[in-house]
Amino acid sequence: MRSLTVLYVLLTLGVGAAIVASLVNIQFVHGDEWRARAKNREAGLRIDPARRGNIYSSDGKILATTVTECDLYLDLHNSLERDENGRVKEDRYGRPIESGPIVDSSFEQQLDSVCMLLHEAFPQNSVSYYREKIAMERSKERPRRCFRVQKNVPYSVWLQICNRPGWSRGVVRQVDGQSVIHQERAHIYGNMAKNTIGFRNDESSGTYTGLEGYYDSILRGQDGQFNCRRLTRGIWLPDVPRQPKAVAQRTDEERVDTVVLRRKVDGQSIISTIDTRYQDIAESSLRKALNQYGGLAGCALLMEMQTGYVLACVNLAIDTTVHDYMEVRDRNVAISDIYEPGSTFKTVILTAMLNDPANKIDTTMMQPAKYKNFGGKYGEIKDDHGNWDSLTLRGVIEQSSNVGMCDLGWQLYNNRRDTLRHIVERMFPYDKLNPDVKAPEYKVGVNDLHRSNRDFLNFCYGYSTRVSALRLLTFYNALGAEGRMVKPQFCRAIVDNDGNQREIKPVVLNQRICSPQSARLMRTMLEGVVENGTGNNIKNNTYGIAGKTGTAVHDYTNMKRYNASFAGFFPSENPRYTCLVVLKDIPFYGRQAALVFKNISDCVVAVDKGLSNGAVKSAWPQLEEDSAMAQQRPTLLRGKQSDIRALYKQLRLNYRSADSSATWVYYAEATDSSAARYYPYEPDGGRVPNCYGMTAKDAIELLHSEGYRVRIGGYGKVRSQSPKAGQAAKKGTSVELTLR
Repeated sequence: MRSLTVLYVLLTLGVGAAIVASLVNIQFVHGDEWRARAKNREAGLRIDPARRGNIYSSDGKILATTVTECDLYLDLHNSLERDENGRVKEDRYGRPIESGPIVDSSFEQQLDSVCMLLHEAFPQNSVSYYREKIAMERSKERPRRCFRVQKNVPYSVWLQICNRPGWSRGVVRQVDGQSVIHQERAHIYGNMAKNTIGFRNDESSGTYTGLEGYYDSILRGQDGQFNCRRLTRGIWLPDVPRQPKAVAQRTDEERVDTVVLRRKVDGQSIISTIDTRYQDIAESSLRKALNQYGGLAGCALLMEMQTGYVLACVNLAIDTTVHDYMEVRDRNVAISDIYEPGSTFKTVILTAMLNDPANKIDTTMMQPAKYKNFGGKYGEIKDDHGNWDSLTLRGVIEQSSNVGMCDLGWQLYNNRRDTLRHIVERMFPYDKLNPDVKAPEYKVGVNDLHRSNRDFLNFCYGYSTRVSALRLLTFYNALGAEGRMVKPQFCRAIVDNDGNQREIKPVVLNQRICSPQSARLMRTMLEGVVENGTGNNIKNNTYGIAGKTGTAVHDYTNMKRYNASFAGFFPSENPRYTCLVVLKDIPFYGRQAALVFKNISDCVVAVDKGLSNGAVKSAWPQLEEDSAMAQQRPTLLRGKQSDIRALYKQLRLNYRSADSSATWVYYAEATDSSAARYYPYEPDGGRVPNCYGMTAKDAIELLHSEGYRVRIGGYGKVRSQSPKAGQAAKKGTSVELTLR
């Protein structure tokens, strides 16, 4: 018994000594480390993220902005409450008492409306898809307490789901200590100009392509940093230390520095050179052509000649996931794709020859244009089109004769091939252009022309060299500007947080790539291509076009698939715009690309008011107010008053309005008591606006301003809509518009 007492005492002393030793170790040996850990758990630095700046189009539309989105997680756990004997508890009405954030009655009543909200936000997923997904998880024996239904749900939709009766507690607000609400970059016009605007590389990197990537330091701003202390789990408050009386008497503006270590500065915005009107017509025309001819990819570029501002840049490639042509991530066709240009490069070769002082070239000189052998099996060159045996040099360009170009090159440069190559390399922008969009830009150049006669002959009509579409556009732009080469730019101005704009000025790459005489001579030849040659399918009598068709083999394993292109500038009488269209991997020639070019140029001529006083005259005469012709004037039944007034002014027509301050107006014909005029239109809140007769742009703007979503089919003006005008509908409802 005594030995047990001694053992018990020794054991107690040993345990006590160990506890004391641990206390000493924690308090004194590792005390600083544990105190630092405790401080980090209860206090620390927090980041106040800066808002990323917007990207605007040159015509004032928002192309990219930051929006609030949420990941929708549901707590689907639900069970019946039981007493200690295992019996189900009942309320005073005899109904079983359920335990869980969403009880069965509320779940069944609201499930369909929740699924409908998700379907409207993500039309690619059906209502039944969401219903089956949620119901299947709910039916499990142990449903998840944090079940992810959908990522990146619009905040307004997420909030509506939270407000469903009985669902508030079931919507999870935090996952792993992080809020489900986050900021995401949104492209307001969907697919439009996505490669130019830029993609986010991945969720974790925070890096971008396109304008987003190039101007990232300007758009990003500076995140704020401040001291915080944890109040309860997951809730942090600014840590305001006790301050001396003198400090306490300072203003809030002065005291904030004791908490804020770095002030938040929101990002600045930028104004891109992209014009949504031109971008839209270029994209729709290019997509139509690719669908018609079954191409692999394509691009369409429109540049302002004097400034180098790129007004439209479309990059479409086949997206196998949706089986449609889209702006695909990491596929900037205009900048990153390099290809053999074919006949559009004949313009470069001939300009180089004309600009060589050693040559005396007469455009009336006759060249063989059907067949010629320049020596050996691989020296045979022939043209597959045309019934002529010879052409003038002007005709060689107009009819795009390979034989004629090879004969001229052979005569002038067969014994000095490097001279031709060096002249072309000095004239053409083979060096990287480094445009202000972040995209891979690969080195290009000319093959070794001494390797074989065939390599040299191929070079004379657009092979044995590889270029990008943007580089070729830059050359044609310089040719139209009489030799002055400017850098292509995609950003027009930077807007600071006070609204002040800093313009980005044009950059001249080369003041003179060729003599003005050579440039003007080439312009007349390119006009002949459209008037009399391979581009005569876009000839018109309203304004002049100077351009060149191009056809090159896309893949040498299939000699019947081509890259078709058309490059040129307009109006040729006084060039102001340059355009290039490339259709890749189609079974047809450059004439098909020319049709896309003309759709774009027609749109520009119709929109640019400056052209009506220059080379292009308005087709509408100035009408007298009371003349019979005044009744033939065009009318928009509904629309934005400022746009309609500007249209009437451009067409030199008299505009009548009952209220000049109204934003939206509708047209009413003349009656016995009043003249024909536009009257104010005020949408009735809570009811679908009347969009009949509106353009797609105006209808989208009106519906968005009233809180509705929009789906569009067809082209032209709105001829029907669903739900119908005046029908009661909640905000967020999708309105389907049919255009004709």
